Amino acid sequence: MKILVFSDSHGSMGKMVEAMEQERPQHVFFLGDHDKDGLELATLYPDVPMDVVRGNCDWGKGSDLRVVELEGVRFLLTHGHLQYVKSGLDELLEEGLNRQVQVICYGHTHQAKVVYRQGIYLMNPGTVGGCRAREGYGVIHALGGTVNLELK
Repeated sequence: MKILVFSDSHGSMGKMVEAMEQERPQHVFFLGDHDKDGLELATLYPDVPMDVVRGNCDWGKGSDLRVVELEGVRFLLTHGHLQYVKSGLDELLEEGLNRQVQVICYGHTHQAKVVYRQGIYLMNPGTVGGCRAREGYGVIHALGGTVNLELK
């Protein structure tokens, strides 16, 4: 299963639509900061299941944190501001350990990275638009309990 991971669109839909057309995912994670963009993307691609969490710039209804299981892999989805990811990943990692996940997807810092700590992958896809930082997104291939993570 191919999963696209977006965060921090800040009102810019262009890169997400491009990625959807190019990658043709089976699932999408949107990690906040303009969750309305994630909801709009779900409307544009109604056949692609999507999980959306709120970020620090989102004020509507919705979840700040979600655990999703796909292809035998448990994912923790969050924006990361409530776990203070700009100060380090310790609180985020603790949350993942407590929830027994294999992958944590987060945003907030606008800095794309993948790290592996204490048996958990932590993926930040960076910002997908609307910011001066380098724009990008994440791709996760999940199958039979295994994952491959890539930044684009």
